[in-house]
Amino acid sequence: MVALAIFAFSGLVLASSYMNVLAAQQAALHRDDHAADLRLVREALRAEPSPDKVTAWNDLTLPDDRSARWRAVLTPTTVADLFDVALEIELTDGDGHRQSTITETCRLLRPTWSQPADRETLRAAARSKLAERTYQ
Repeated sequence: MVALAIFAFSGLVLASSYMNVLAAQQAALHRDDHAADLRLVREALRAEPSPDKVTAWNDLTLPDDRSARWRAVLTPTTVADLFDVALEIELTDGDGHRQSTITETCRLLRPTWSQPADRETLRAAARSKLAERTYQ
């Protein structure tokens, strides 16, 4: 009786594992169709040294005669050279019809986007905080 219970439990565990494998395979087949396009737009954003260029609409040619228009809204944080970035992306197909609009947010460390006066103010505030700390 004990052997039968162990055998039944083993079968249940194996069946559950098999169902998890099938679910993972199904999820992989239906992954986000735009993931590669978004990755290319993010790389273009990171490569752009000018904040003026980033905040204006930019065009990017994608594989299969598709394209993406993107722009970003930059918000400085309290850390020097660190920005909150709201990225807006419009993906179009080969015929120029809009497929989708995607918005995502991230943080980027970009010294070239900082204003020198703002950067120095934030760095001075950070130095001041460090100087106030006492170590025991």
